Amino acid sequence: MKRVRKAIVMSVLLGAVIMNGFAGGSSALAADTGLQIKQFYYLDKELDRISLNTATKPDGTRDGHLSLLIDAGAGTEIKSITMKTADANGKDTNHGIWKTWKEASGDIGNMLAVVQDGKIVNTTFQPTLGSFKGVAQLELYASDNNGMKPGEYYYLEIATSDGIVKSAVTPYAENDLSYAPVVIREFGWVDLKSDQTGIAKFEADGTTDGHFKLKLNFTQPTEVLAVILRPTEENGKDAYKGIWRTNRAGTGWLLGMKQGETVVTPGFKKDVKEPVGKFRGNVAFDLYANNNGSIKDGQYFVIEVETKFGTVISKPVKFGDPNSIYVNDVVRNFKTIIMNIDSTAAFVDETKYTLDAAPFKQEGRTLVPIRFISEALGAKVGWNGAERKVTLEKDDVKIEIVIDRKEATVNGETVVLDAPAIIQNKITLLPVRFVSETMKMKVFFDNGEIVVTDAK
Repeated sequence: MKRVRKAIVMSVLLGAVIMNGFAGGSSALAADTGLQIKQFYYLDKELDRISLNTATKPDGTRDGHLSLLIDAGAGTEIKSITMKTADANGKDTNHGIWKTWKEASGDIGNMLAVVQDGKIVNTTFQPTLGSFKGVAQLELYASDNNGMKPGEYYYLEIATSDGIVKSAVTPYAENDLSYAPVVIREFGWVDLKSDQTGIAKFEADGTTDGHFKLKLNFTQPTEVLAVILRPTEENGKDAYKGIWRTNRAGTGWLLGMKQGETVVTPGFKKDVKEPVGKFRGNVAFDLYANNNGSIKDGQYFVIEVETKFGTVISKPVKFGDPNSIYVNDVVRNFKTIIMNIDSTAAFVDETKYTLDAAPFKQEGRTLVPIRFISEALGAKVGWNGAERKVTLEKDDVKIEIVIDRKEATVNGETVVLDAPAIIQNKITLLPVRFVSETMKMKVFFDNGEIVVTDAK
């Protein structure tokens, strides 16, 4: 995640440089259309939210996840966004194309889902994404067609009612560390003697199962969306010898899970988005995979645990080798804040707090009481009453924001805010995404829930 973090921070600190970097591809068109691309970069490939043709259900393949920051000025209709692959110089490589709209039945391209503040803008291919005004932060999800991998570059073409704006290229990036608040503490094989599960239901079927052990540590109460067992080569590369999973997103056999004597996965759920369950603290599971012939001594396996924050993956373990077990005892030194729109209840990890003011939305932006967040994550907060200026300092980042102004300074560089800071009932509230990402934090939105973490 360090590389991704660096990209986020540098994008904010060097806004003027980035805009100059886009000049060759979009400055003239941006002036004509009233739309500017301020930032575009690859975030991660941790989540499985969409499929090749719809944004309403996953398909068993983790999606490319990218960040897009635009300035739509006084108001601009975005008809469509198209993402293409290229080389480092911007020349098309034709390794993939993702779209929000297909004009005709023969039009090629896979689904490109647009998300704003945790809500999907386009659940399917549609002729317009609607009108946007001012600075808007968007997230893009592209289901992987094998075009999401190291060495690839991507660029956008944004069609408006006045023309097309083209971004510069951005490279694929991988995470060094997931944001997911869960750690795989231990993963290993047990035996090939049990008969606990069939291919779709947790019941004996006369076939022996691969039996594995899994120990997880959750730093906060967390919903697990899916657990996946995958055969691999020794280096972790997919061996394409089957897959066992807890949901029906894509192909695969049921991965049976027991927590003590409780069966967690009696069968595939009808809704592929229904979570496995919500867990906290240290949790141990027994995993059972109906043997399709590939579970045998010498075969390597990895386990993947997916949450709405990201996916954690073990290193490969070699079935039958008594010395092959994955153990991770690294201490996760980060905090997580959970808030909800229009609620004063908040949590820092598992400790409950009452906010002086509830987070709320204003003109589509989420504003939060900044002193609580900053101090909870170890940042210093200063206030200059004469200048009505808030100063935030954490590590090597210093942010200065004047109340009611839509610009700020970050380490001396001027940047544009997607919403101004305001004072309400003597409480200072700031746009959560700008402050969080500029101070090397990450923010997630999910149905009114706001999660801020300083995981690195």
